[in-house]
Amino acid sequence: MIKVLDIAYARFRAPDLDIMENFLLDFGLRRSARTDNILYMRATDEDHHVHITELGEPEFIGYALYAESETDLHKISVLPEASEVENINEPGGGKRVRLKDPDGFRLEIVHGIDTLERLPVKNIFKPNSGDSIKREGEMVRLEPGPAQCKRLGHIVLNVTDFKKSDSFYKKHFGFISSDECFNDQGKTIFAFNRIDKGSEFVDHHTLLTVPADEASLGHIAFEVEDFNAIQIGHDHLKNRGHNHSWGIGRHILGSQIFDYWFDPLGFRVEHWSDGDRLNHSNPTGRTSATKALDVQWGATSDTRRSEL
Repeated sequence: MIKVLDIAYARFRAPDLDIMENFLLDFGLRRSARTDNILYMRATDEDHHVHITELGEPEFIGYALYAESETDLHKISVLPEASEVENINEPGGGKRVRLKDPDGFRLEIVHGIDTLERLPVKNIFKPNSGDSIKREGEMVRLEPGPAQCKRLGHIVLNVTDFKKSDSFYKKHFGFISSDECFNDQGKTIFAFNRIDKGSEFVDHHTLLTVPADEASLGHIAFEVEDFNAIQIGHDHLKNRGHNHSWGIGRHILGSQIFDYWFDPLGFRVEHWSDGDRLNHSNPTGRTSATKALDVQWGATSDTRRSEL
């Protein structure tokens, strides 16, 4: 087993790279590189790219996780049907091992990809909150436009065998459960899983696997700066005529403020901010599945559009 460091990027296919790039620009990503057949988009953090679109028929291909070292890549390469450690012949370089998860999603374990300088982030100011006064003598004046995505934060997969998928990711990549969710019979049917960095605080979840009749992508989620960024991004995407899925609201598990949209392929993409951070001192929670999918405020789950 290795312990992965984070999610790296998601990989798709689309018949028109221009349409996909225009949407992703409106969503708050920026071009990192582009060839005749592949588009690479970045966020404001150092990651070389967080979203890849290959030219072809519409498809979610899979996603990548960061390994801590090349040694870890060699450990994964011995798994059944895993590739050898190979050079990534794409912008950013690095090395990887390719394999498939129990539902056939392509999983890339990567290391050594080039990093980029961070991009400047607009609309940052010191917030005033109750007795915590941090801004005096300065006015808030927000610039309209796309919400700037900071990084890719998590992925949700619809899986045909939850126990098999959950075991696969925990056994081989070191995921641990932040919250397990149970049905009316008390049986765990899905879990919010985070990476394990011991005492270091990490996102409440990087991977959520949800049982379904057919395997598919649930959504991918990008962190933005704050609530203002989510609302400004919402207004921009709405004004640009894109298709809304769900939001704005605040989740219960993970606590993120959220807003979901459909990309041109019909896949759901999320803006989120202000999520929970946990470490090894936080025990695994147990929550009913019904409550887990509810909200603390805002757009309720019955308003969610799962398909275009």
